Amino acid sequence: MADERTIRRLRERVGRDSDAHRVYRERVSAALAGDGEDRRAFEAWRRAFVAAHGDVLGDLDASAEAVFADRAYYGAVVDRLVDAVEGAYGVEVMNRGVDGALGTGDLLGDAADGVDALADLAALDRSTLADLDADALRDLYEGIVPREVRLALGEYHTPRGVADLAVDALAVDPAEATYLDPGCGSGAFLAACVDRVAAAASDDPAAVVDRVTDTVFGIDLSPVAVASARLTYLLALAPHLDAAERVTVPVYHGDALGLVDAPDEGGDDEGGNGRDLAASLPPVDCLVGNPPWITWDRLPDRLQDRWRDRSEELDLFPHEGAAALLGHGNDDLSVPFVWVCIDRYLDAGGEVSVVLKRDVTKGPAGRLFRSLRAGDQPLALSHVHDFGTLSPFGDQVAAGAAVFTLRAEEGESFPAPATAWERDGAAPDYGSGDAVRELLAREGTALVPVDPEDPASAWIRRDAERAALGDAGQEIRHGLKDDAEDVFSVDRDLLDRIELDLVYPYLKSRHVVRYGHFGHDLRLVPMREAHEDNEARLRERYPETYRYLRERRGALEERSSSWLDNGPFYNVFGLGEYTWADYRVAWCRLGYKPHFAVVSTADDPDLGEKQVIPGDHYMFVATDDEREAHFLCALLNSAPYQRSLRDVAGDGKASLTKSTVSRLALPDYPGTERAEELAERSMAAHDVVADHDHLSKRAYRDREVPELAAVQAQIDDLAESLVAERNGRQL
Repeated sequence: MADERTIRRLRERVGRDSDAHRVYRERVSAALAGDGEDRRAFEAWRRAFVAAHGDVLGDLDASAEAVFADRAYYGAVVDRLVDAVEGAYGVEVMNRGVDGALGTGDLLGDAADGVDALADLAALDRSTLADLDADALRDLYEGIVPREVRLALGEYHTPRGVADLAVDALAVDPAEATYLDPGCGSGAFLAACVDRVAAAASDDPAAVVDRVTDTVFGIDLSPVAVASARLTYLLALAPHLDAAERVTVPVYHGDALGLVDAPDEGGDDEGGNGRDLAASLPPVDCLVGNPPWITWDRLPDRLQDRWRDRSEELDLFPHEGAAALLGHGNDDLSVPFVWVCIDRYLDAGGEVSVVLKRDVTKGPAGRLFRSLRAGDQPLALSHVHDFGTLSPFGDQVAAGAAVFTLRAEEGESFPAPATAWERDGAAPDYGSGDAVRELLAREGTALVPVDPEDPASAWIRRDAERAALGDAGQEIRHGLKDDAEDVFSVDRDLLDRIELDLVYPYLKSRHVVRYGHFGHDLRLVPMREAHEDNEARLRERYPETYRYLRERRGALEERSSSWLDNGPFYNVFGLGEYTWADYRVAWCRLGYKPHFAVVSTADDPDLGEKQVIPGDHYMFVATDDEREAHFLCALLNSAPYQRSLRDVAGDGKASLTKSTVSRLALPDYPGTERAEELAERSMAAHDVVADHDHLSKRAYRDREVPELAAVQAQIDDLAESLVAERNGRQL
């Protein structure tokens, strides 16, 4: 495990705030100021970078030159640390660099020459090098490259403890198995594999080095990551390097998927030299790693096209049409990445142990994973390490994580053994697998599908609350989506310039609480249903509104959502007869705040009493029956429904989607005595909340409301009885 004092000293000597970094950046800036060879080298790097990562540079506060210089500087630091390994252990590293990785020409070497702090790194002794590992290099990298750059590139380095758990979950014999991390980053998984193989090898150090380098492989698209991973690999091998004269570290610079590394393009991309890595490497027994959590819309158009071609072979994006547009197509590309690597690299009967968002067990975007089939290859789920609400990646990653271990064979997956990890008093330490096991509490459990007949349905714990699960008899609708906040959002000054008939109270995520809402915005809604051909009518009846929209036609036609392709230039989505129903049971689909409220009209000082419109972040059930709306709202806010919802909902940014809530039993209003009581109690709860609507939402949340707690207790009792009756059991 990395020594914190060593890391701190390194950051002080060569980190972002050091003189070494300042001098290096100044030299690079001066070299790039002209239009000579150095500038041409930088431009070549930028083209390659955009080809591999998309146009993320344009979204950053930092300039492309600054990104280039920081990544190159970290490469220079790594290069000096490799010098230190060679000097301390008397070994020659045969592939210490990455061709064209950090630029071309002599620019980068010249910038580093004569920087004393960098030169001093090459003289580090064995004891200091022994304090370094993948976590230390990650910390050093984060101390050089700004956070916004790392997040834009999807660089979430895996703690060594998480990598240890993943590798330890593999059932193969480490003395016989081969391993590949196809997106190895700074090398945490490679180090875990190196340690595993070395521990099972002979006592002969030379044989250990040969065995490890013959069986543990890495690939990464980022040349900076490759350089860092090679150093991590060397540091893990350090106890055995005395017996080796030369070492070739089998970590390759390229695109593991064969998308950027197109052999017919001559290696112009940052992905490497065009070599087909799948053809170069033998099939492996184990795939490990933390695949990139990059969303589809971040990819360059050319890579999207290549992904689509690959999808036809492996059915990587099963959602089409409306489902895909609503975000069901993919949350990110991590699962498709793993599926392609299984197809390209994994031997028959091999194993996979990877870190993914735990939300793949529940959300619609995770259905590809839950299919447990990569093309023609069936997969069996053998174990899950679920980190729940813990944050092994730190605050920079909001999504929950889990380690999933699978076998490439037909087999029974359920109930799938799982380990649920929780905090146990002390601050978690993810520096090693042993530290995780020592400082975190664990509970053995198992995952099962919600629908036993559909293994790809949401997976929940075997002991999860199922009382409120069932068929949703109600249609769940999406709120208004217009993708033009600056045009459709109405401030009160605008009310003097347009007709008021088409302006409505509008709910955003900040407005709704359980059983009510606090305030509203104003929104221009120029049509009654999506794609409506009403331009002539709008121009005639509402000329000022039409003039306002026409003046902004350019901005409206630039909207990117394909939902808005049809209809007039001011078209909106999520609008239909259901929008104008007398009552809507609404909730915010973002985050996990399962607060449901009945919304109908709002009394606005300028508009009077008018229909409330749920916004883009909302889902709702529409009805013209007030008692049915309150009956459903009471159920959804009740204890048994909230428990079931907690167990089926994901923990991503859109955890209360249509697919999630539709797993709950939402019956038509039965009109029974118990249903009448639930509706009455919901109405009473709404009245209690309305008595506090003079407060801000924040002030309301901080206030104890005993009257509401009493009503909620009654609702819980009634709902428990109804659920028990429906499930044929006694309370």
